Amino acid sequence: MRILVDAYWWVDGPYSNRLVLREIVGRWRAVFPDDELVLAIPSKWSNSDAELPAGVERISTRMRRHPAINAIELPLYLKSGRDFDAIFLQNFGAPTSSAAVLVHDVLFQSNPEWFTKIERLYLSAIPVLAKRTGLVMTTTQHEAKRVAAYNSLSSEVAVTGLGLSTTLLTAPARKPSFGLKSHAFLLTVGRLNIRKNLENTIAAAIESGAISEHFPLVVVGQRSGRFSESSVVRSGVATGAVMFVEFAPDDELRWLYENCALFCFLSLGEGYGLPPVEAAYFGARVLVSDIPVFRENLGGAAEYVDPNDVSAISNAITDLLAPARYERGYTTPPGAECRITGDWDFTVETIRTGIAELADST
Repeated sequence: MRILVDAYWWVDGPYSNRLVLREIVGRWRAVFPDDELVLAIPSKWSNSDAELPAGVERISTRMRRHPAINAIELPLYLKSGRDFDAIFLQNFGAPTSSAAVLVHDVLFQSNPEWFTKIERLYLSAIPVLAKRTGLVMTTTQHEAKRVAAYNSLSSEVAVTGLGLSTTLLTAPARKPSFGLKSHAFLLTVGRLNIRKNLENTIAAAIESGAISEHFPLVVVGQRSGRFSESSVVRSGVATGAVMFVEFAPDDELRWLYENCALFCFLSLGEGYGLPPVEAAYFGARVLVSDIPVFRENLGGAAEYVDPNDVSAISNAITDLLAPARYERGYTTPPGAECRITGDWDFTVETIRTGIAELADST
């Protein structure tokens, strides 16, 4: 098949979205080498030195906004004589039966209070376009139910799953330069916004008495959308008990996962939630919100707590760091009960099967 791929995030964009795009394209080329993939990359990145996988072509898109590119510009290529069988898109679909879109989540529909007005306006194009797209996919069973509950779609939402970052799996662990000691820090990773519930995480860590200048809570991530920087957050930073790190490369991130005393991810809602799965895979003790998507992805490889109960979180941190509990550990090897093991084959095969069915029906 010859597939036009929405590569809006190929060069720049949210880290997790770019990761998913690059992993899918790379694995697709390995599993289905006879397929032709053509990446549609914004023209502003035409001079970028970002490498393409061997055998992958690129075209430049001229429109500025992602929804407009997918809804207007990319469908025109189906009629341009380039012989594309279908289009594969992310988040924003296209008004054609020959398009498949991977929607990461529709949390902006179920919980609009977590998003700014500008974010909600921008994301509102997702459901509008999904209704006119040939196939809608998402990454978990729980998110598929949410997408179906909030949108009237013509067919069932397909579930693709996800894999672990190939570069993270192959990176040799390297200790960061900001003075941490092995198993002498707590860790959380992800974009910083109100949905990540960082204020409760910090408040609970402080209440537990576990964190200090010499045993900090390390927060890895960049601000994105609504974010509360309360007096609790500021006091934690001022005392050195909370350390913010905007970005950690794969080798340092792996060291952080492998050497944290506890990984905390108390998000209020996720479409998938990759960081705790990564942490569990690398053997970290993991504390997460008791929400369905984490039960689906992590199973017995994590401990669960109500993300809205600061005292419960504090008690869980204390319990998990207690010497007897810490030495006992989990009864299964690192990553054994995670629902993914870093293999993208299922994801790519699910996407390609859906696209092939679209191509056969048109």
